[in-house]
Amino acid sequence: MDPFEKLAEIDVPPVPAAPTFTAGVRRKLHPRLLALHVLEFAFGATVWALVHMTAALAAAVRFTLTGTWPDRTKRG
Repeated sequence: MDPFEKLAEIDVPPVPAAPTFTAGVRRKLHPRLLALHVLEFAFGATVWALVHMTAALAAAVRFTLTGTWPDRTKRG
């Protein structure tokens, strides 16, 4: 039997009332989205910023010691 035919025979539960549905979304989804945004910032943006800060610090140390900046091809 075709999977779509099996799905056609299954009864679909009624859609919850709008206030109940909205309350459920606020209770379940919003905290999860906030947690994912915090994790994305902690592991994504912070690491990216540290990598670029390290590269800038290395270029500043090189300039201090040698008086020259890294080649433009290596910077970009």
